[in-house]
Amino acid sequence: MNCMNCGTRLTDMDLDYCPRCGCNVLIQKKVEYLSKLYYNQGLEKASIRDLSGAISCLKQSLTYNKSNIQARNLLGLVYFETGEVVAALSEWVISKNLQPARNLASEYINKLQANSNKLEAINETIKKYNHALALCREGHEDMAAIQLRKILTQNPKLIKGYHLLALIQMKNQEWNKARRILKKAAKIDKTNTTTLRFLREIDEQTGVTTRLEKKSKGSFLKGNSDSKEKDSDMYVPTAAYREKSKAPLFFTLAAGFAAGAAALWFLAVPAIRQGIYREANEQIINYSESLASQGAELSKAQGEAQQSDDTAEAAAKQIEEEKRKSQSYEALFNAYTAMQQEDMDSAAVEVQKVYADVLPDSMKEIYTTICNNTGVTGIEGSSDGEGEQDPETGDGSSEAGADEEDTGMADGGEGGYE
Repeated sequence: MNCMNCGTRLTDMDLDYCPRCGCNVLIQKKVEYLSKLYYNQGLEKASIRDLSGAISCLKQSLTYNKSNIQARNLLGLVYFETGEVVAALSEWVISKNLQPARNLASEYINKLQANSNKLEAINETIKKYNHALALCREGHEDMAAIQLRKILTQNPKLIKGYHLLALIQMKNQEWNKARRILKKAAKIDKTNTTTLRFLREIDEQTGVTTRLEKKSKGSFLKGNSDSKEKDSDMYVPTAAYREKSKAPLFFTLAAGFAAGAAALWFLAVPAIRQGIYREANEQIINYSESLASQGAELSKAQGEAQQSDDTAEAAAKQIEEEKRKSQSYEALFNAYTAMQQEDMDSAAVEVQKVYADVLPDSMKEIYTTICNNTGVTGIEGSSDGEGEQDPETGDGSSEAGADEEDTGMADGGEGGYE
């Protein structure tokens, strides 16, 4: 620490005055002490992810001593962790101007400037966030929510983005989604007042208390060498070795197998049975459909066979009728020829073979003339038995007539002799 009056370096911290100019430095020592105290508190809070508390303490430390380089550099790191890259660069630039040599701020700035793509992406997310904020003010919350999701994908540490997206979801009464978003923000800064206020409102609306994950010390900043030495000096008692009996293991395995078999019996077997019953029912249905189709095909075949039998019978009858017509025409022609030749006996024999019912009207006149001249008739009707007996009857009658003529001639002869 240097004297604020003459700038002399104060090596003896027990003195309350400057050995060179005699200026009272007691107040300066107290201010320096308070600045370091708040810096230590900010460092402790940053190590447990209490970034909001760390920012408050570090700002208080810089209020007491703006030249506290460690506090300013740490404040820049905390800003960078919350996604406030512009604020972080501002603190590091001020720190570098206060102490150009042997300052970690120079290293932070160089690393950030070396990765120009990342820096441009972060700047782009800031512009998109401002645009999403303007969309919300204009009433386009849906478009703003889409924009914020893209922003948080590119810059997942931007706490303001989480807060704005959660606020939109709370307005739409999407409480569970808003709770998840705020939990992500709490992982970055678990004591952020805005995050806690939004979570409290969600808890009041849903009646469910939100539980935040507890962060262990050293999640933001790595532990120092002292803590490592303390951890190495700690005594960890080893558990005493004790040989275990095999009997409990056997019973455990047996119980496990029994439980597995019971689960298989009560869960798998019913499912298998249902599958078997289902397949059997499907087969029965298929067999029934097959039998029905076969029965229909059989009935169709029987109908076709009956129809073919009827057709064959009709064809046979037609053939028989045509045969009778042919026979009648031929016999009528022969009888007419014999009558023209005055051979009445042959005409009578031929006319008896004629079926009168099959003759057309034009031939029936000839048939009637022959019957009148010969005294005999043909076959009347279409019956088989009667048609066959008529010629015999006709032959018998003609023979009887011939006998009668012979008898008459004999009688006449006898009479002539008398």
